[in-house]
Amino acid sequence: MKNRDKWITIAFLVFILVIPLVTVARNVLPHQQGEGLSEAEKAVLEQNGTLTGDKTTQTVGTAGDETGQSRLVKEPGFVRLQKSIDSFTDGLFGRTKLIAFNTGLTSLLTGGTYIESTQTLKGKNNMFFYKTELDGKPIWDYMGINHFTEEEMAAIAANLTATREHLGAKGIEFYTMCIPNKEIIYAENMPDTIARVNEVSRGEQLADYLHENTDLVFVYPKDALMANKDKIQLYYSTDSHSNQIGAFVNMQEFFKTVYETHAEIDSVTFRTDATDYAGDLVTMAGLTEKYGIDTVYVFEQDSADKAQYHDQVLLYVGDSFGGFLSQVCKGYYREVYWEDARDFQYSMLDRYDPDVVIWERAERYCEVFSEPILIK
Repeated sequence: MKNRDKWITIAFLVFILVIPLVTVARNVLPHQQGEGLSEAEKAVLEQNGTLTGDKTTQTVGTAGDETGQSRLVKEPGFVRLQKSIDSFTDGLFGRTKLIAFNTGLTSLLTGGTYIESTQTLKGKNNMFFYKTELDGKPIWDYMGINHFTEEEMAAIAANLTATREHLGAKGIEFYTMCIPNKEIIYAENMPDTIARVNEVSRGEQLADYLHENTDLVFVYPKDALMANKDKIQLYYSTDSHSNQIGAFVNMQEFFKTVYETHAEIDSVTFRTDATDYAGDLVTMAGLTEKYGIDTVYVFEQDSADKAQYHDQVLLYVGDSFGGFLSQVCKGYYREVYWEDARDFQYSMLDRYDPDVVIWERAERYCEVFSEPILIK
């Protein structure tokens, strides 16, 4: 018995010491974040904006810089330390296999009702949710515990109004969209252990404030998504994002608000590209082999109602939701350009010469509407 306990102790010490040492050795050599993932898994995370590199410094546009040049913003020491720790753990030797083992073990021990993951939460009906606190706080949004103050909403209103006036002086129409988190739309699939303090999330709170206190166009398509979600799935089960049908519903709510036109889901065509898609949430949890269960729908742009067409150039400034949203828009505008809001440079307005700018952010990022990124 003593010998057995001794060997178990030795094996445990080797396990917890060797992995960090191997990780340090590997990190001496250049490598990419996500090393150890398959190419397909990397593609999923990169496409959805959940695979990011080292951001010890952040490139941002300089005020008044029409050349698109940038400067580096140095972050506080604590932030750099935290990101160094995150970078080390992201590159941990055997990380994906350890994650897969851990999530598989906890799922087995709980009868498939729970998985252990820092970023992924398993809900009901094999639906997964994003529980990170390092990429927005979607669970806080769902719980209703991070509402804006009046001052914060007033600051957002002032910035959006100033942005509209600034772009309007250049002959550009300006609109804003805030896409509800998946947890808000599919609340019935959230675990019962996550209690909602307030069913009005801060995205809905902000939308109500702006509608009551300004004449801004701020599209928060929660009601449209709720009205359509029983017809067909609008968000992936295994991914934090809406699918292209959900993106279509979101854009039709925009068209209804701005142009007073609208089309139903069954009036257009979506082709099926795959039925075994495993999204970013199960990829991060190491469960791609078990949960390749989603259907990938692709909007057929030629099926768009020609009566909704606008002979305009659209610049879509947004986040990872913007990929599908801008693809849908290509059926309705002469030209469509999509830029990540984090990489936006003011000079892009001259490059694309848009007639319309849509600034979109997912609900978990909606505080950034206070940042004057579209004003010179």
